[in-house]
Amino acid sequence: MKSEAEGSTPRRLSAVPTQRQDAASGSSRSSGDGGSGSGGPGGPGGTGKKRTRYTARAAILMLVLCALVLALAYPLQQYFSQGSQIDQLKQQNSEKRAEVEQLRQQLTQWQDPDYVKIQARLRLHYVFPGETGLRLLGAGDAATGGPDGTLGPSEGSSAWYAQLWNSVTAATGAPPPTSTPSVTAGPSATSR
Repeated sequence: MKSEAEGSTPRRLSAVPTQRQDAASGSSRSSGDGGSGSGGPGGPGGTGKKRTRYTARAAILMLVLCALVLALAYPLQQYFSQGSQIDQLKQQNSEKRAEVEQLRQQLTQWQDPDYVKIQARLRLHYVFPGETGLRLLGAGDAATGGPDGTLGPSEGSSAWYAQLWNSVTAATGAPPPTSTPSVTAGPSATSR
């Protein structure tokens, strides 16, 4: 059977396989190579196109990767910023816990009656019955008295405007008047 096939031309059943053989051999479509069938720059049996660097699959893959990067960029940024916020809140939480512990200690101190008595004596100047309370006047108490820090006569019997005038003169540093200012009808009444 081989001998018959070698010596005779092969049988062609239809025109479709013949066209394919001719296209594959490059005899009918090759231009400029003399029908040698070696193909063009694309390789043996090629159509003469250069291969592109990236295929369509690579372009789609790059598009998908870019979309993933863009889709994940904002959530990742939020994740890291929230991590720093969580650290700050943990620090604030520990500070507040320390403050709460300090306030609880103060509360237990205020539950003690002896501590309450000490604080009443220091802050409110309370004394027990039968004790005499003394208060030393110092530089901080000079504003309540006269300009030199001594207490003047009792102001309980004088009028309110006299007390106001005395406080104004004490604030300006002028010597206190010997008599209380009198109410006059106008400025010309005292200048005559």
